[in-house]
Amino acid sequence: MEDKRMLIQAFTITIGSILSRVIGLIYVFPFAHLVGQEGQALYSYAYTPYVIFIDLATLGIPLGVAKFISIYNAQGNYLTSYKTFKSTLLMMLGIGLTMCLALFLLAKPIAYQILGGQEAIHNNITQVIAVIRIIALALIVVPVIAVMRGFFQGFKKPNISVLSQLLEQLTRVLFIIISSFLLIKVFHKPYYYAVYFAVASALVAAVVAYFVLRINLGKYQPKLEEMIKKGYLNKQLDNIKEKSTSAIYQELFKYALPISFFGLISSLYLFIDTLTFNKAYLLRGEGNSEIIYGTYAFEINKLIMIPVTVGIGLGVSLIVYISEAYTLRYYKIINRQINKALQTCFFIIMPFIMLMMIFNKGVYSFFYDYRNVYGSKILLSYAPVVILLCFNHITCSILQGINKERYLVISMLAGICFKYLYNEPLIIKLGYNGAILSTVIGLLITILSNFFITAYTIKHNHVYLVRRLLIILIINLVLGSCFYLFNFYILSINYDITNKLSCFIYVGINTFVYLILYLLVCYYLGVLDVILGRKCDIKNLISYIKRKTIPNGF
Repeated sequence: MEDKRMLIQAFTITIGSILSRVIGLIYVFPFAHLVGQEGQALYSYAYTPYVIFIDLATLGIPLGVAKFISIYNAQGNYLTSYKTFKSTLLMMLGIGLTMCLALFLLAKPIAYQILGGQEAIHNNITQVIAVIRIIALALIVVPVIAVMRGFFQGFKKPNISVLSQLLEQLTRVLFIIISSFLLIKVFHKPYYYAVYFAVASALVAAVVAYFVLRINLGKYQPKLEEMIKKGYLNKQLDNIKEKSTSAIYQELFKYALPISFFGLISSLYLFIDTLTFNKAYLLRGEGNSEIIYGTYAFEINKLIMIPVTVGIGLGVSLIVYISEAYTLRYYKIINRQINKALQTCFFIIMPFIMLMMIFNKGVYSFFYDYRNVYGSKILLSYAPVVILLCFNHITCSILQGINKERYLVISMLAGICFKYLYNEPLIIKLGYNGAILSTVIGLLITILSNFFITAYTIKHNHVYLVRRLLIILIINLVLGSCFYLFNFYILSINYDITNKLSCFIYVGINTFVYLILYLLVCYYLGVLDVILGRKCDIKNLISYIKRKTIPNGF
């Protein structure tokens, strides 16, 4: 039952995140068309340092609050959970204001570093400083809404968090599309004006999300007060004592600070690329670095992060459930939940990785401008990294759940150090593939270290897990090879990548056929039984669907 609840919460968060990213993709196409690769690069220059400062501003407290609440809720101590939430809101507002001022003041030196010490490449130093300072204003609101989402996740109410996330994204998308169109097509302003408004959308959308969360918090308040009252009336909870604010903060930061390193170090991967990409390409003797960076950091990263949300959703849910199980010392449950999360993630992600690699030209041309010669090549190289990004989120969440945050910080620091050391030399030698390779090296070091720590701490049997993952991998490699040979050698299909409808139909049909065959193969090999946790019977499934869909009397 707990496995089922964990997966339900995970998929609620995941579906919400995927929908949010799909909505986010809506603005990408018109925005990319309006501002070009240079505008996309300028947009990314603002968002990368902004994400770093968001991590510094939140200090891991949102997930720390979720974990803190889940632990005390498991003990029935709802009063401490709610007191923690209330006391952190004001603190996060103060931290957000501080970080906003810090990023505003540091905008100039960051801008010079991004442009490799140059006054201008395609974008100039004034434009880069401006976008960083505009987006800094969102730091005032975002930490507060992050804590509110952590509160609802801790109380296992992910639907409220997801709703706020979707409305936030929808507001941002509409603001970007409308403002960009008006500025460039109606008022005939340069592209960087549209980018200024695009980065300002972060603040506008955050304010909308705050009001959504605040309204739902007011609705949940009566039920919360009832839970607190019942906790005190329960005779088994006579040992509950009201904690002081200082004691709460001490324990909260014990959970939150290691989590902040997770968020911060994850963001540093892209930040290292931002700071070194242009410089490395200048050393290569190439002057088109901003066009390539805009494709790599904006366009391809948007596509890659859609399947990565599966790993993020499973990781966020794992923290809550593993924290509860670890508090009660249910190690067998933890092992089962770890296997379930990793197998489910791998099962869902692998077919999409294969499809992005096989039909990389069609996928890129459907979403973006087919004339960009770098897009499909970068997608081909970057697609396999999706599974590493997912496993990084999940394994780091596992270590947070079993209170091994100190070792998590060490494993992540080791990964980011390798990324930093090898990034610039590899970009100079291999171009954008060097940035991808250094990311792979860093992620592998962290993931393998996390697996080793998990095996040592809770005696997790990785042999069983690896065997299951290998079966899924082999199925996808065989299917992918067949599809590649069938499409490009046997039939030699030449579809029109200049036509988005042609790309959609061709890739869509292949995706549908691939997924049907994938599910059938997994069904006959028993993989679906393992993923679903029970015997999968097609006849029973069909009869169940009929009972649910056909009205009585027919």
